[in-house]
Amino acid sequence: MPKRIKRQIKKSVPFFIIISLIISSTAMGLFFNVDYNIYNFFNDSESPVVSLPEVQADTASTTVEVQNAPPSMSGHPAEVPASTSTSPINIGDTLTITVEAADGEGDSYYLIICSSDSIIASATDHTSHTCTDTTFGSSTLTATGVVATTTFTVADPAPSAETDEWYAFVCDDHATQADCSNSSQGSSPGSGDNSSPFYINHAPVLTGVSTTDDNKDPGNTGDHFVVTATTTDDDVMGGSDEVHLYICGSIGWDVSTGCTGSELCHSTSTAPNVSCTFATGTPAIDADYEYYAYVKDQHDFVAADNYATSTYTVNNVAPTVSNVVINSGADIILNMKGMDEYFATTSSTSVSDNNGCADIVSATSTIYWSNVASEYGCSQDDDDCYPIASAYCTILSGSCEGSSDANLTYTCSTTLAYHAIPTDESTGNTASSTNWLAGITAFDDDGAYGTATSVSGVDVATLTALDVTEEAVPYLMIKSGDNSGDYNATTTVVNYGNSPLDAGVDVDNMDKDDLTANVIEAENQEFATSTFTYGNGTWSVEQASSTLQVDIDAVRPVTGALDISDEIYWGIYIPVGKPSGTYTGTSTFTAILDNDNW
Repeated sequence: MPKRIKRQIKKSVPFFIIISLIISSTAMGLFFNVDYNIYNFFNDSESPVVSLPEVQADTASTTVEVQNAPPSMSGHPAEVPASTSTSPINIGDTLTITVEAADGEGDSYYLIICSSDSIIASATDHTSHTCTDTTFGSSTLTATGVVATTTFTVADPAPSAETDEWYAFVCDDHATQADCSNSSQGSSPGSGDNSSPFYINHAPVLTGVSTTDDNKDPGNTGDHFVVTATTTDDDVMGGSDEVHLYICGSIGWDVSTGCTGSELCHSTSTAPNVSCTFATGTPAIDADYEYYAYVKDQHDFVAADNYATSTYTVNNVAPTVSNVVINSGADIILNMKGMDEYFATTSSTSVSDNNGCADIVSATSTIYWSNVASEYGCSQDDDDCYPIASAYCTILSGSCEGSSDANLTYTCSTTLAYHAIPTDESTGNTASSTNWLAGITAFDDDGAYGTATSVSGVDVATLTALDVTEEAVPYLMIKSGDNSGDYNATTTVVNYGNSPLDAGVDVDNMDKDDLTANVIEAENQEFATSTFTYGNGTWSVEQASSTLQVDIDAVRPVTGALDISDEIYWGIYIPVGKPSGTYTGTSTFTAILDNDNW
């Protein structure tokens, strides 16, 4: 060591103390406040001089303020369930978002969902953390390490859109330095099904409904009613929304099951103005019917103005008549003149009205000869045409059993005169190739009507009947051995049937009133259809109880207003020796068909 240095050290402190201080100062410089300078003059002729300040031992405190750190999300916030473009959330429905977060100090926390990436943390009031813009939802205070859940009602953004961004924050409840985390939009914002944004579904719009093809007959299976609802749905994400239209026959509809009462029709469309078609049942009363239109989309979101209403009109249709039967299918055997007229019926086992059997209010009928002019529409004539008024047409009891029944049975009745045209196979009958028919017309309450006639006819039987006007053949007084000469007693034979008539005459002996054996034999009487002198009569009997056919002039009657009759003229001879007194006998007249005088 140079002498100069040694002298300097000797003037200050011992050398080993200097070395110790240098080493200590270097190692502990952070804890001691020491200034030193080392001057090293490597080329200087003088030795380096180390100058050290006075060393003083002391202590210093350390201070740092640790601030509260916000919670941190353990995973990604997520929608539960996830909304998608094909499974959006209906406006007014709720959306749930969950996340798990942990707090370093063990503070509880809130999950807050904001509409923008900005939240205002309230350091001193942890219940007042607020989103800068819209707060969608906030969970309840949740313990650290536990999943937080918030559920909120989805509203339509302004302006309206099919998506809405969300930002999730977790904020703790520190007493003096409450703070919020950075935001998260889920695991895959913009693309993940359970990440931001959430997808929004808007309700379809129903503005009205109308029957665009109206006025149909009941049971219109080939010509349907068409109902069109005026609708719109502007949602297009995931494809245009389907609009579902339900047309109900009464008020009441359920989004899951449809019409609560009768459903007329339903259909779907992705285009505006949805239509559906339907036919009525049978029967259906002619009237205007109100219906109710309900609309939803494929996501079961109903139109805000459900329902709209309008009417459809069922037309009145005429009744139909079939299965007409005359006189129960039996031939008609008339009663002779002077008796009650024959009771005949027309019935139809099938009068039907597709507006309902109650729509039928009356019926008329006609029983008629098949060759009569105008047939069913013929004019009243007891010979060949019997119109039957509605007062004599009745509904069979037990038919027409309510509004769901379209059918009923009518029976119409009248009486037939004795002289109605016979149509059977009687000898010489010129009408034997004809028959009698019947028809029925049914009317509804609007005056519409239907008509049908019997397919099969019946015959009116030939009726031969007569009546003798006089009660006796008055020969007056004649002496024995004399005859009546040119005096003729008369009997009037009246045609009481519906055919041309001959009279069968059977002359009996005339017995004396004293019950003796004295008689005037029948062969002593003569008769003719015109006056004669005895001995010139047309007919006489050879013996009693033999019947002669007398060709009288009694044609078939065509009206009951006039008698069709002819007279038979009588003469008698009193054999010589017949005792005086009163003789009586009986002449029998029988009706015989005049088959050559039809």
